[in-house]
Amino acid sequence: MSAETSDPGPAGPLRARLASRDVLAGVLFLALGLAGLWLNEYRVGQAARMGPGYMPMLVFGGLTAMGGFVAAVGLVRPGPPVERVAIVALIWILAALAVFALTIERLGLMVATVLLVAVASLAGHVGKPLRVLALAVGLAVFSLAVFVWGLGVTIRVWPWTF
Repeated sequence: MSAETSDPGPAGPLRARLASRDVLAGVLFLALGLAGLWLNEYRVGQAARMGPGYMPMLVFGGLTAMGGFVAAVGLVRPGPPVERVAIVALIWILAALAVFALTIERLGLMVATVLLVAVASLAGHVGKPLRVLALAVGLAVFSLAVFVWGLGVTIRVWPWTF
């Protein structure tokens, strides 16, 4: 009997199902949702008089439900297996978040967002520099519109303001 035609036994299909991307993503969402529900120390209140913990409870409850659904679908209909983690890309993404966190207060939202996109673009093959610049400027303007103009968040927009 050759290696291609050998029967992996009953553990083979189950192991393949448990190692699929959908099942692992669902378990991750489920774990994060349950941890958020468990760690929520704020008063929840009632639907008529919501406390500060009401919205986090809804978000984490939804994340838990979505995780259970995704994991169940992955068990019934297995998807592709998990690929190797791209460590270099992960480091660039974490570096981009660190650059944003370290520059937002001093350089403002616009510059920090452009730097975030520029550093994050080093994580993969995004394309031409003009495309990255257009994405960075578009995201910066969108962030300005949502957070400063829309929500009224008091934050430094440019290095010379505030």
